[in-house]
Amino acid sequence: MLAVGVWGTIWPMSRESRRLVWALRALALLLVGLTLAAPLFPEEVAWGLWPAVYVSAGWRWALAGLTVGLVLCGDCSAIGRRAAVAVGAWRVRRQRRAQQRSSRQQAHALRFGIALAMLAPFYLFRLRHLRWGDAYILVHAIPHPEVRLTYNWQAPLDVFIHAKAWALGHQLFGWPDAMPVYWLLSTLAGGVFVWVLLGLADWLGRDRVEQWMIAGLVLSLGLMQLFFGYVENYSLMTVGVLVYIWLALRAQRGEIALVWPATALALTHAFHPSTIVLAPSLLYLAWQMRSVRPERTEAMAVAGRSSRPSPGRRIFWQVVGPYALVFAGVVALMTAGNHGLAALFGADAPGGGDRRWFVPLFETSTRWEHYTMFSPGHLLDIINEQLLVAPTIWPTLALTALFARRRVPWRDPMLRLLLIMALLYLVLTLTWNPDYGGQRDWDLFAPASLPAALLAGVALARGLPERPALAAAGRALIAVQAFRLALWIYQNTLPWTPT
Repeated sequence: MLAVGVWGTIWPMSRESRRLVWALRALALLLVGLTLAAPLFPEEVAWGLWPAVYVSAGWRWALAGLTVGLVLCGDCSAIGRRAAVAVGAWRVRRQRRAQQRSSRQQAHALRFGIALAMLAPFYLFRLRHLRWGDAYILVHAIPHPEVRLTYNWQAPLDVFIHAKAWALGHQLFGWPDAMPVYWLLSTLAGGVFVWVLLGLADWLGRDRVEQWMIAGLVLSLGLMQLFFGYVENYSLMTVGVLVYIWLALRAQRGEIALVWPATALALTHAFHPSTIVLAPSLLYLAWQMRSVRPERTEAMAVAGRSSRPSPGRRIFWQVVGPYALVFAGVVALMTAGNHGLAALFGADAPGGGDRRWFVPLFETSTRWEHYTMFSPGHLLDIINEQLLVAPTIWPTLALTALFARRRVPWRDPMLRLLLIMALLYLVLTLTWNPDYGGQRDWDLFAPASLPAALLAGVALARGLPERPALAAAGRALIAVQAFRLALWIYQNTLPWTPT
């Protein structure tokens, strides 16, 4: 079946695909409209939309117009035709040079180059205030002469690395506080994140359209603010989450041993314990791999027996071993700093100021509890969190399941593993109590968008087999998320004075 694009391009597209594309376009246009309407709402009600208020009306409408154009664009081939002709000669020369190198080498070089280039915007448009989360405490407590914050069970390796980096920077450059350390390490973490993501997108995508769509969905998340010189304990652990996801998917496919994703996740826990929420996904992966048996060598086959442990025992130690080693290492590190297990169960006990982990069901009892589970305030914070961090992701999953449910192989082991990761993080978002309130604690829940975005990208690629349809849908979603991300980044480049 043929469908006519907005600008006259003829697309080979089924009715099912056309409905999904237009549903996603409608979602994108709705988000553009909500963003433009942000000044009509008070910040405490619509803080997920409020980054738009910090941009002048002229720029806001101009960016919105560009976004709408990309959302409604057909295949955009006419737009790029002249540019393609202009660079045609350059591409011929490049192809000739490329014959001397393998495609894999080119891919690695391009991936590294993009990650390196991203360091510039990460640092130039870095965060300029201490409004969110524990930023003010961290920046001033690390260098404080009476505190010298170095050991903390809330984020053991993250705080330790930043504290030691500040001590070195203070000695060499006279840094008065830890702000430059967070700027630098957040930027470097962003470069590593982009490098890993591009490799993962290349691994997940079956062609260039799928690869750029999957990468674009993640790179346009509000989560990316964590790499723009962000001051908090979440930049390094977010890189760890992405590394774990890729290693887990590779282990599921049999490319690597289970010990590698287990090690990555255990280390990520050591950077921030909130990632323990992903531990059940590792157990599920281990359960999936329980029937994988090692190949016998010829000598073992002749002898009719194997000296290797049984698959169940091997899998058990591949999970338990890394966890035991990492936990022992963290305990040793913290104990050496006179901040051992007594502090973990005392001053640094999980749960924040009141040591209460979850949103109360029916009644608040401390100043660190802002609402009950089923209150409008809690629902507003959840909606705003999604609008800020991942405005299209869960709606895209819902629309894909609705309009392309027969095309998406939801029983595929990879999709199931990503779905489990996404749901685990969603449960954390819905139930964990934000001590500072949803707006200031946005970063605690931001990494939850990562497995969900990867799942949405893969599911959409399966649900839209026609390449023009997938490109149109991906362009609409990425455009609106990039529009909102640009506003969010700009807001955080401005100074903020507490009122």
